[in-house]
Amino acid sequence: MGNCVYCNSEANTLEHVVPAAFGEFKDAPNLNDRLCNTCNAQRLGLLDQHVARCGPEGFMRAFYGVRGRSNHATVNPFARGSAGGSRLEYATFDREIGVEVNLEIRDGATTHMCELIFVETDTGKTHHFPLTESMTGDDLRAAIERRAIPEPYEVRLSCHDHKRHWVERLLREHSPGLTFSEPKLMSHVSETPEVRFQLKERYYRGIAKIGFHYFLTQFPAYSGREQIFSRIRSFIYEDTNEPIRRVNEFIHYRRHPLLQAMLDTDARPAGCLAHVLAAETRPGLCLAHIQMFLTEHNPRQIYTVNLVQDSAITEPAAHAHLYRYFPDGMQGRFSGYAKSLDTIRVARTFPPSTPVVMTTGS
Repeated sequence: MGNCVYCNSEANTLEHVVPAAFGEFKDAPNLNDRLCNTCNAQRLGLLDQHVARCGPEGFMRAFYGVRGRSNHATVNPFARGSAGGSRLEYATFDREIGVEVNLEIRDGATTHMCELIFVETDTGKTHHFPLTESMTGDDLRAAIERRAIPEPYEVRLSCHDHKRHWVERLLREHSPGLTFSEPKLMSHVSETPEVRFQLKERYYRGIAKIGFHYFLTQFPAYSGREQIFSRIRSFIYEDTNEPIRRVNEFIHYRRHPLLQAMLDTDARPAGCLAHVLAAETRPGLCLAHIQMFLTEHNPRQIYTVNLVQDSAITEPAAHAHLYRYFPDGMQGRFSGYAKSLDTIRVARTFPPSTPVVMTTGS
């Protein structure tokens, strides 16, 4: 047992490379005794929350009903943000009330979010205030005051009948004497819903953390505390005031598929719901690749994390794992299984350098 990768405290925790919010995978490689409890549970835990709730992965978790640890509080990512990130915006135009409304996913079904909608009379601009059962009248009042909506405006309520009892209580607590008209059925959607994300630095630092920690599980000759990793450790660990430059320095989009089966659109892995992680060394480079929520219909975004640039690295090597969800739901405490993938190198037919393609064998 040595010191934490990020500080000098004793390393004494188990770190799930794929954050536990995405479930636990049988036979998955994890980092044992590389992080202290404070770094793992607090500082780096904020990055996990940001990825799991505020980014595209947050929407995919809700869409596929993926659940993390049962002892953690359930947070509705459509109602509020987490770890400094914004809530997921899932919106469409409802012709019945003539404004854009927010949606949410509950138990695998898309439904209208419970919210107040303020519509500016002069401009038609809308302001949305999600309502939750734990809110108080003071909470709602403070949220509305912070927005400073210019008058005049109209206020419209979106909620379902089974939530009406606590919604009316909340609104009467906010505005005593308030009366309610008969609700309209707000289900006349005329546009395809649109999902909006605000990806902040913590999101990309969370992606980099996943890649760095996976690399360390596959290249055990490195502890992660080496000087060559100082820049990626600093990027992951430290909040700064120059996020754009730092993100562009470490995170890139990869255009070529990680799974060989994804090259042929007619032979994609049927019924697959999985994550793919890969790590490799090339002359002068250490890289990690992250692809979350891969499906046969949705290739998803692939990130490449530039971990190290060092001329002393000369030997090419690569490792990869498929984290696949069980098609029939959880089995005990496991949401799926992790499987090591064979790796092959492909000819350099596209810039900037020779990639690694993974084959599933399944």
